[in-house]
Amino acid sequence: MQKSFGKKCFWLVSLLAAGNFWMMWLSPAVAWGPHPEITQAALDVLPEMEKWKQVLGDHNIRQLTQYCWMPDNRGRDLGPFYADDYLLIRKVPYHIGHTMPTVQLAFEPYFRRALQALRTETPTNACRQLGPIIHFVEDVGAPPHAKVNCPHHGELENWVNAKAIKIEGYRPQLLGKTDDEACQGLKRRIDGLVVFSAERAERALPLVSAPNPDRSKVEPIILESALEAARVTADMLYTAFKLGLEWQAPAEAAGLKGAVTAPTLPANEDQEAQVVLAETDYATLVESSKESDQHQWRGNFSFRNLPAGEYTVVVYRVGAQPATTKVKLEPGKTAQVEIQLQSAEPAGNLVYNPDGQLRLLGNQTPDRWTHQGKTYTSAPITLKRRMTYVCGAVRKDPQAKIFFHMPGVQRGGQPTPPPIRKELPADSGQMELASDPDHMTIIVQVQSTKPLTEAIEKVWVCAVPGKAAPEETKPEKTKKSAKQPVLQK
Repeated sequence: MQKSFGKKCFWLVSLLAAGNFWMMWLSPAVAWGPHPEITQAALDVLPEMEKWKQVLGDHNIRQLTQYCWMPDNRGRDLGPFYADDYLLIRKVPYHIGHTMPTVQLAFEPYFRRALQALRTETPTNACRQLGPIIHFVEDVGAPPHAKVNCPHHGELENWVNAKAIKIEGYRPQLLGKTDDEACQGLKRRIDGLVVFSAERAERALPLVSAPNPDRSKVEPIILESALEAARVTADMLYTAFKLGLEWQAPAEAAGLKGAVTAPTLPANEDQEAQVVLAETDYATLVESSKESDQHQWRGNFSFRNLPAGEYTVVVYRVGAQPATTKVKLEPGKTAQVEIQLQSAEPAGNLVYNPDGQLRLLGNQTPDRWTHQGKTYTSAPITLKRRMTYVCGAVRKDPQAKIFFHMPGVQRGGQPTPPPIRKELPADSGQMELASDPDHMTIIVQVQSTKPLTEAIEKVWVCAVPGKAAPEETKPEKTKKSAKQPVLQK
């Protein structure tokens, strides 16, 4: 599989890097509509499901019908975690397009990453890490994703009766008995799905492009693709569960458990911390503990089946400073660590990697920032409804320009409100901005000819405790808050 990607990799990566900022903001409204139904149809036919439920938990498996949305929520805060906690991995430290041919970069890295999570991480983290590969497999089954440069994209992926997506009687096939065999088997299965769905796009296009198109004639064609996508997803999940959960770890494998404490973050208290074993592909999230209270956040993490050796453990949670500790894992034993994160300065800072120093993905660009031209763009920061925020920065480069950009919230069928974009004055260290139902995220943009770490010392967005934004004089129906980004559409 790797060989087949190699010739395409350079230009695909260049294309992705150039379009990375804009791709983050593609709306799930134009996504392959029946992701949850396709995932559920695949789960319904998996053999040995009771065994998988005992290992992973029924709740975690049911959540796969939501985790399958994850790549359509790239960059977003999803409550306990960010979508990018699972989307950005060392093998793919950038966001990937969802259509042919760029989507081909996704399959092997995310499949292997899912196998690793099933073997080494908690059930919750393992099931979340399945979300990206489920999504990309299902996406390539959408007719306009399979056919390159396909017009009528929205109709060809949403004119389908989702309730009809059932594949009773299908017997999932094992795509390989080893990881390498499974990757090759998945590639062959994907290649067949692409051909299958591209043919459906060709059949449906004349019907969709006709004056006053008859949706009832198009739906059965799109349903064929959805059913085939469900069958391929079932094959992939069956193979992932067999190889990931029945894998025999070496006797000398080691474990690592940790307890993490961090300052409270009132504006985002449910956010979990990320744990990375530096310079390796191993990463996971700290799951919140019931012992967390208003004075301190607590959580626990664990790895199993790790190669013995010395590791540098890096823990980071928004609103805190990263912490690093070294640990030696001995064969056949589980090490224990306790890590206390110190508060960020200023306290309650909601910007991810606010000084640009965190760089764990092997990228030249700091983690959770994108770089295009002279502009560095932060990951979006989800705001609370009608709250006032202090936004500021300390410049290293006096010529650097700092902008706080609040995109308009898109509501189905309505015009997107214009964004709010404020520049931080050169003679001021901070200013206040208020959220409103039309503007529920902030993106920080730093314009400088210098690297980010030489342009700024830090940037911040902090909620002002107890200071609500003023009510607006709009009709009541327009005051209602838009739903926050979630995994489903």
